[in-house]
Amino acid sequence: HDVDIRADLYSLGATFYFLLAGHPPFPEGTISQKLISHQTKTPTPIRNIRPDVSPELAAVLNKLMAKSLTERYQTPAELYEALLPFV
Repeated sequence: HDVDIRADLYSLGATFYFLLAGHPPFPEGTISQKLISHQTKTPTPIRNIRPDVSPELAAVLNKLMAKSLTERYQTPAELYEALLPFV
């Protein structure tokens, strides 16, 4: 119930995953099953789908989609700093 900006960062991670993988992080199941998967499961590692994604960029994606709020980027500015090496 402590929803804050980090929920938006998770959503950005899911969008980023879709852009890289060509499908959402949890493409199968009912809407309810997908919602539960977002809360409890880790998606297939992006490098299993796209081996050309660098380990460093995969780490950014993993941190965006971390289940624990404390393991996720805390602010958009923190994410911005992490992405600077890629632009």
